[in-house]
Amino acid sequence: MTLLAETGGAASGMTMATVLSLITEVMTAAVGWIGIILNVIVENPIFMVGIVITFIGVGIGLISRLLHL
Repeated sequence: MTLLAETGGAASGMTMATVLSLITEVMTAAVGWIGIILNVIVENPIFMVGIVITFIGVGIGLISRLLHL
């Protein structure tokens, strides 16, 4: 990132606006990555099988834990 380069290697010149700008940049990139991953999963049905099996397993595990309370 450009944070250390902008402040001369120290974090003393950071303002709240700079921090919020960096957080926004990271979150925007993360949402873009998630979109790319979801597009790959939806376009390839073989990946959907793994995702569905995982969700079924998690659902069964949660229900069994709730029943044993």
